[in-house]
Amino acid sequence: MSKLSAEEIAQHAYRAGFRGQALTTAVAVAMAESGGNTRAHNGTPPDNSYGLWQVNMLGSLGPARRHEFHLHSNDELFNADENAKAAWAISGHGKSFQPWSTYTNGAYKSHLAAARKAAEDVTRRHGKGGSHPHKPDHRPHKPHHGKGGKDGGFKADLEQFLAYERTTEHVANELVSVGKKTVHRVTGIAKDSFGKVGQETGFSDALGDFSRSLESQVRATGAHARTLSASVFRARQAYAGADSDASAAIREQDIKGILG
Repeated sequence: MSKLSAEEIAQHAYRAGFRGQALTTAVAVAMAESGGNTRAHNGTPPDNSYGLWQVNMLGSLGPARRHEFHLHSNDELFNADENAKAAWAISGHGKSFQPWSTYTNGAYKSHLAAARKAAEDVTRRHGKGGSHPHKPDHRPHKPHHGKGGKDGGFKADLEQFLAYERTTEHVANELVSVGKKTVHRVTGIAKDSFGKVGQETGFSDALGDFSRSLESQVRATGAHARTLSASVFRARQAYAGADSDASAAIREQDIKGILG
């Protein structure tokens, strides 16, 4: 098992693009998620999570994220740098850590002291003026705040993409949980409440079949919700990429104008 210290995690996070408070939070979240174990894997639904930041690849999220992060397999997320780059993208370039349950439930806070020291040490070593990495798949991005107009312009807030993605993923997870609980409870009612009469008349079996059918429908709805979450994820990444490309083109034109 390859277990990293807080400072080693901070180095990977820094290379991926995290800075300032986002770097501290990213390190604390990784420590809470995996304990620094680069080979950590949770395969229990609603998770299929890999590596330091426990990047979830369950269901339709898997193909979407493998495509977005240029991964041949989920196992590549056991590579700390690849995992950090994925976390950088999923967090909206360090803007939101809501996708991680250890952040939303506050578990990461117990690691903040170690994470803060590690982040400060790594930042000091690299220099406070260090720039973000410029990779085409994970370039830093500032949301466009232009107003829509008669020329067909529009604005899109990446935080809204993130919020909707989190909501649909949460709905999918809740549906999976509800489906399992329903089967257990309804089947239990059939056995406990109707006894021998229920068995002889077949009512217990019928009620059990109904509950399993209901679970199947709920599971299918959950799968659709997860597919929607993956679609929102792809849309968010596509918009971020397009916005970054537009910003780069504008900067290039500005430079040409200055140089004549």
